Amino acid sequence: MNLKEVSLHPICEGCVKGKNQRTLFPKDRATRASQLLEIVHIDVCGPMKTTTQGGVRYFLTFIDDFSRKIHFYLLKAKGEVFEKFKQYKVFVENKIGPKIKVLRSGNEGEFVCKKFDAFLAECGIQ
Repeated sequence: MNLKEVSLHPICEGCVKGKNQRTLFPKDRATRASQLLEIVHIDVCGPMKTTTQGGVRYFLTFIDDFSRKIHFYLLKAKGEVFEKFKQYKVFVENKIGPKIKVLRSGNEGEFVCKKFDAFLAECGIQ
């Protein structure tokens, strides 16, 4: 390879940065569940542009971090989240056995209310 020919072409800083590899996320095993219902992810999606015939515009998902099993609830309004969580909690704890230990959310407003916080504290859920 002739080095004189290579040095004639300017090196573009953007090209060099674009070819760099990104660093990987650290594999922190402490953030993953090691048993059922240890960590449950909760999320509300909506409002959807189109409502169903029953007037549903939102949906609520619960995902168990260990098994990746998803439970799905339809909602007419975001205000139904707390009641649906209580239904989900009773259902899975009776069916599976262990209790929910940690509830993770995107910190949306529907999860931040005094009743919800008091219920989680009463049940020992972080």
